[in-house]
Amino acid sequence: MDNILNDSARERVDEAGWGRLHVTRACCGAGVCRNFAPELLAEVAPAHAEPARGDVERRGLPVLEGSHDEGAFTGVLRQPRSQADLEAARAAVASCPVHALHLSPPTARPAGALGAPFRTWPRRIEDDVWALGHPSGKNFGATAYFIERPGGGVLVDLPRPSEAIFRFLEEHGGVRWIFLTHGDSVRHHAEFTARFPGCRRILGAADVNPRDDEHNEATGDVEVQLGDRPEPMTLEGVPLADAELADAELALLSQPGHTAGSMCLVYRGRFLFTGDHLAYSRRLGQITAFRLQCWDDWERQTRSVRRLAALAEAGHLRFTWLLPGHGEWHRLEGDGSARATAVELQRAVAWMERQAPGHVPMHRFIPWVQSRTRPRSLLARAVRAIGGEGPGSDAWVLPRAVRGYLPDHRPEKDAPALLRVSLVAVTALGAAAGAVWLAARAAGRT
Repeated sequence: MDNILNDSARERVDEAGWGRLHVTRACCGAGVCRNFAPELLAEVAPAHAEPARGDVERRGLPVLEGSHDEGAFTGVLRQPRSQADLEAARAAVASCPVHALHLSPPTARPAGALGAPFRTWPRRIEDDVWALGHPSGKNFGATAYFIERPGGGVLVDLPRPSEAIFRFLEEHGGVRWIFLTHGDSVRHHAEFTARFPGCRRILGAADVNPRDDEHNEATGDVEVQLGDRPEPMTLEGVPLADAELADAELALLSQPGHTAGSMCLVYRGRFLFTGDHLAYSRRLGQITAFRLQCWDDWERQTRSVRRLAALAEAGHLRFTWLLPGHGEWHRLEGDGSARATAVELQRAVAWMERQAPGHVPMHRFIPWVQSRTRPRSLLARAVRAIGGEGPGSDAWVLPRAVRGYLPDHRPEKDAPALLRVSLVAVTALGAAAGAVWLAARAAGRT
């Protein structure tokens, strides 16, 4: 018994020596950190189940109590207890686009001796496919990938530009194509194009941005702009017969829904690059999509995934690796056949069909994010004043259909928040009407 207690005590000391992870309420569900430290981090289940939808029940990987603020989408499975864990934890912390993941300073080894958080990245996923690491906050931390090929490879979405990344790409054959999965991940495209002149950029036409705005760069000069069409396409946009997809080296699939121009890339029937269209949930044990972050239309996105499932059912589509921009990547179980792919996609479709229709407007999502990431701002204080202090105070900003996907939603707060919003609106309208009346009266006297 003494030996067991001593071993347990030593383990606690060792864990403390390698630092401790904690996820704050700023966590907004990007999920990229979990790819960099999958043994340390996991998804937090939504707080309230809706039996008709089946996806929000409490199950999956148990996270440590107290390892995350209430409302965070990610929690800690276990704390770091080795140098490898510490390196993974540091990369996960650096990957978070909203700085929600914190790591207390390790005492077992000085942090400076480890070097930069992504010094061991890029990393090979399998064969000639690499995960680049070095995510860019301007692209909301989306994971970028590189397919190494003779004559120039394919860059899938964009990491943070740096000499280290440029040098890696040059040493691995350079960049021939830049595939932008959708309009949320286009920042830095001009910088990569300048470094690799002659490369061609690809983007769904519906996501092309004619001019810079506060969220994205202009993409009007993208060389290949592709419309929504049911059949697969080459990188140049030339249509392929469905039957040609199975043997295609590289093929594009239009998959609108998350955004109107979202697209996926299939490589050698083994890798599916999805952007923010599809990801994997270890909590649910299946492919899922982001209902909370659906900017275009959920029903349209579901139809898109049905199209993928139909291609797999017909024997034309297969993949083993699901590689998203946000959310968790995953190597699927099974033999990688079209039949196995069809089963996975059918489960995803069935799950998506159980979710509420509609979309989340950006003008409602952005204030929700800002209320979490800038809690001392005037906007955040106003959100809490209306929603009430404590857990679930910001849920009212979002559409009713998606509030159940929040880990800390409190349905009992919805009605009082709506009443307060109505009172504020009536007061504002009354003040505006009074100001107009006074102005009109003053004008009548002159």
